[in-house]
Amino acid sequence: MTTSSLQKIRTLVCDIGSSSIKVGIAGKLSPEKIVPCLLGCPRYACVQREGLGREILVGEDALKGGKHQKIGYRYPITETGHVQDWKALEILLNTAFQVLCHQDYGQYKVLITKPYNMKKADLKTLVDIFVVNLGFRAVAMHEQAALVLYTQGIETGVVVELGESISNIVPVYKGHAIPTLDRSLAVGGRSITSYLVKLLRLKGFQLSEKEDLEIGRKIKEAVCYVALDLDTDERLAADTTILTELFKLSDGTVISVGRERFGAVEALFKPDLCNSESNGLSDMIFEVIKGAGIDCRADLYRNVILSGGTSLLQGMQARLERDLNRRYMNDVLDGEQSRSLGWKPHVQAPVSRKNLVFEGAALFADYISNDANYWVSKEEYYQAGIQQVLDKCTM
Repeated sequence: MTTSSLQKIRTLVCDIGSSSIKVGIAGKLSPEKIVPCLLGCPRYACVQREGLGREILVGEDALKGGKHQKIGYRYPITETGHVQDWKALEILLNTAFQVLCHQDYGQYKVLITKPYNMKKADLKTLVDIFVVNLGFRAVAMHEQAALVLYTQGIETGVVVELGESISNIVPVYKGHAIPTLDRSLAVGGRSITSYLVKLLRLKGFQLSEKEDLEIGRKIKEAVCYVALDLDTDERLAADTTILTELFKLSDGTVISVGRERFGAVEALFKPDLCNSESNGLSDMIFEVIKGAGIDCRADLYRNVILSGGTSLLQGMQARLERDLNRRYMNDVLDGEQSRSLGWKPHVQAPVSRKNLVFEGAALFADYISNDANYWVSKEEYYQAGIQQVLDKCTM
């Protein structure tokens, strides 16, 4: 595409996460529309695979509908971060963009944030939705982790993206992810919520693990936190009520939440609690940095950036920073502070970390808006395919 042709079409941004889809205008840091990443339909309709008819409820409407009738929820993106229902995802994208495009997609180009660990075949299916099915005039794509660092004005660091379905640790060097070192932990916000509901059920509260995940999410966001000193909090929870919080349900039932406040979140640090055999979050971050080249390792230690909704849990930054410093002292310095080079691992928790990927995309899209080196037109896509999009993504 030429610069003049790019200037004639407006630039939009789309960030696809496992919990929501955010769309907006290049240069504007706040999304114009946020659509929860789920569909809802009456239970009898959801039994069948083809149950996407007039009764389908999309995003926020699905959540609201669940308050008045038995709704079966369908999540296009699985708990491991993979798209399992492309048709449902297209419905959500179409709904998200209606407020901006009014179905006239040919007048816009869109920057898509590149999902973590998505295979080339799936990236093609994703871009097909934007170009072939919806009809956007041009597309560009950029790595989510690099966009997070872009908001902080740095090019090298470790992005710890704590999402709804999965947690990703991505080292970035000079503006590009190091794909051989990134790691994923199959524990995210949804896993913590499920484990919280399980703990409360074991305590005697009548919560259905599947139907009441939304209630569990509200309890989690209201009272859960990350324990800095787990042993101390375990003793306080066992011997006192100082950590107990009361949560009132919509039907008036009051639930007392004590040890569960921090116990549920420990699944991030002890994944076996959620039947996952991987290392915990702190250890995984340390191993990612340890595996990087010595020339960039110091910058990675000093620039660990939290991102994603689950990173908002109180105490997350302090716990991770403490754990990393302990591992660094014991494994790198062999317990000898005198060997330190005058710096230590540092975890940053930007205020707007829930929307950092979108903010980075909005800023970057504005920067490249008229630069043909980054964009692939509809015509070019039909000729060259997904590889040209990926080639320009790595520039």
